[in-house]
Amino acid sequence: MFRQRLPLLVAAVVSVLALLSACRTLPIDGRLPEGLSAEKITSVDEESPFALSPDGKVVAIASSGLKMFHVALKEQIELSGDSPEKLAWSPFGNFLAAIFLKNGKSKIIVYDQYGMPVTETSTDDALTVLGWLSEDEIFAGGIKVKNYKFGSNYRSILYRWSPGRGVPVAGDLRDTTIQPSTYRKWKTALERGPMIDSTGQTAQIFYMQPVTPPLFTPYYKLIIKDLETGKELESGTVSLNSEGGCFSADGETLLIGDGIGSTKLYNPWSEETLFTVVTPGKSTVLSPDGATWFADGSLFRNSKLVTPLAPGVARFTPDGSRLVISSGGSLYLVTGLKTAEGSRFATSLVDKIQKLRSMRIQGLVTPAEYKETLKRITTQ
Repeated sequence: MFRQRLPLLVAAVVSVLALLSACRTLPIDGRLPEGLSAEKITSVDEESPFALSPDGKVVAIASSGLKMFHVALKEQIELSGDSPEKLAWSPFGNFLAAIFLKNGKSKIIVYDQYGMPVTETSTDDALTVLGWLSEDEIFAGGIKVKNYKFGSNYRSILYRWSPGRGVPVAGDLRDTTIQPSTYRKWKTALERGPMIDSTGQTAQIFYMQPVTPPLFTPYYKLIIKDLETGKELESGTVSLNSEGGCFSADGETLLIGDGIGSTKLYNPWSEETLFTVVTPGKSTVLSPDGATWFADGSLFRNSKLVTPLAPGVARFTPDGSRLVISSGGSLYLVTGLKTAEGSRFATSLVDKIQKLRSMRIQGLVTPAEYKETLKRITTQ
């Protein structure tokens, strides 16, 4: 009897395993909620960086070299035969910056919006983060590690410069002494550097600094730095498994996962946690209005799961209505998302909010006073 049923049992097990495998690697063209659709738009190098232009029309990709891919036309322009390590568009989309790594040194090339190289500069360090503070100022992050018998001195570095008018100027963020056994265990994570993110409209950055107590589990300290005063605000901790955080377009909320099993959206200025979700929060990206987000291969709306999509790295368009995902050597476009509204402060308010955030970082206003003052500024 058992032998007669064995083929049926094997077939059933195979079907279940296939279903479980499909769930783990759900293709983005699988069944999506009503209103959402997805399509593959081009092929890319696996686990390579990409950057979506501010208008959402062009994607800078690595595909046997650096290319600009025009989404609507499905045409691409070759910029370089070398593949980049990091990519970042300037806030208005006039320029694209790319980091190329060779022999432990970084070359940064800036292209115009048509793909023509404009400036080129180099550093002796391997840069791990790239972004823009304004249309004419780039920032980058990196680390310097000096090894001793008792451990390693780990320094997080911030680089800033105006392309074509200066060279990268390095400044220390923080340093940490790391025991040899801890550095060996967490070497891959630590080599990602400070994982800097800009707050967007104002002159502050967010970064992560490792802390390695001799008798306790190492962790990242979350820090916001005011670039004008140099003052810093510590804003919590996460495990070394975390892959960093990202701000909403107005710089008010920060989405961050601990890399283990918890992701939260919170306001570091008022110290309010908006929600916490049980998901590790790897490869997090937040929509401009801070309501929709992507992490761990899935799409969320506030604290609710909308749908699994595909494991990979994603970027929202400026209006939040589309999502571009790089997964398994393919670039997908997801459409039909809810359009983001009121995602940025009015230009006339930015200076006031910048001063308020600087005061918050310096400890001159409390979290409650920050919240009250911001409400007064934005409702005048």
